[in-house]
Amino acid sequence: MKKVEDMRIKRGDETRRSLIQATISSVAQFGLSATTLNVVAEIAGVSRALIGFHFSSKEQLLDAALENAHETYEQSLKAYLAKLDNDPLTQIKGDITHDLNFAAKHSELLSLWFANWGEVRATKKYRMSLIEIDHKYRDETAINFNKLLNNENEAKARAKMLDSFIYGVWLDCHIDPEGYSLKENIVIAENLIQLLAKC
Repeated sequence: MKKVEDMRIKRGDETRRSLIQATISSVAQFGLSATTLNVVAEIAGVSRALIGFHFSSKEQLLDAALENAHETYEQSLKAYLAKLDNDPLTQIKGDITHDLNFAAKHSELLSLWFANWGEVRATKKYRMSLIEIDHKYRDETAINFNKLLNNENEAKARAKMLDSFIYGVWLDCHIDPEGYSLKENIVIAENLIQLLAKC
C-alpha cells in the first residue's frame, strides 16, 4: 500500500512539474495574457481537468512558475559560487559570470520574468512575493564591495550598477537571443568589475 501511495505522490509531483514547465514555455512563446489553462494543458499533453486538480487558477499556476524560476536561479547561483574562492572580488566576478551564463541557458525563464515585470497586476504580485529575494542578491554583492572599498554607501551604489548591467544584458538576451554573445558580455563584465572594484 505504501508503494502505491509513494508512486501516486511521485506521479503527482511529476505532473505538477510538467504543468509548471508548460506554463513557462507558454509565456515564452505566447506571452502572459495568451497563456491560458487550455494552452498549458495542450503543451503539457494533459487534460484541462487535470490542471484543476493541481492548481485552482491561472494565477496560482503563474505564481508556481515564478517560484520555480527563482528556485532554479538560486540553486544554480549557490552551486556556482560554492566552487569559487571566498574572497570578495572572486565572488563578485562569479556572481556576474553566473548570471551571464544563466541568461544563455535559461531564456524561457527570462521571458517569464520580463512578462511579469511588464504586466501591471503581475508586477504588483511580483513585488509582494519576490522583490525581497532580488534585494538580497544585491545586498550580498554590496557586502562584497564593502569588503573591498570599506565604504558602505559606495558599495551599495556599485552593487546597484552591476545589477543594472545584468538586467540590461538579460533584456538584450531576451529580445535578441541569436545576437547574445556570452564571450563578449563576459569581457565587458570583467572590465566593468575592474572599474567598480577600484577605490
